[in-house]
Amino acid sequence: MGSGKTTTARLLAERYHSNLLHEETKLHPFISDFYTDSKKYAFETEINFLLIHYHQLMKADGASLFNSDVYADFLFDKDWIFADVTLRGNEREYKLFSELFSYFKKRIRKPDLVVYLRAPTDLIFERIRKRGREFEKGIEFTYVEAMNSAYEKFFGNYKEAEVKVINVSDIDGVSEDELARIVDVVRKR
Repeated sequence: MGSGKTTTARLLAERYHSNLLHEETKLHPFISDFYTDSKKYAFETEINFLLIHYHQLMKADGASLFNSDVYADFLFDKDWIFADVTLRGNEREYKLFSELFSYFKKRIRKPDLVVYLRAPTDLIFERIRKRGREFEKGIEFTYVEAMNSAYEKFFGNYKEAEVKVINVSDIDGVSEDELARIVDVVRKR
């Protein structure tokens, strides 16, 4: 959240004349409720994101078999990262989510490359506040901090694809120069 994933994915897709797969957050029926009462709506939120992302990836995979590359502003594993934070403490829900995640993960194609945009928590929180999305108004700093920490831990152990880490703490929006820097990192794979 707030690292510049969507802008970066869009600009890379444009630069390489490729398809863009944009996370369909607006389709999520529980996201506003989750940020109002995360404990009550955690399971519904995580399951819905899992299904939305799975559907998007399956649809994109079928549509792009003979077309260009696909740049996405999300990784399927992000559902695991979020659920690992939000569902801990509720063993039944955590177990059910884990089983569903494992089932769906086996059915999707692995990414060729993952670009992890790293930023400090205070900057991410500030960017979330700045963009002013109605459903994000209830996000607390501690939640962003927990998610940022979970991402760091996850990508410290990620082995399914090559990961390029880009520190975006000094980027406010993606300029042509910054895009060129990101493109260089992506090309050096």
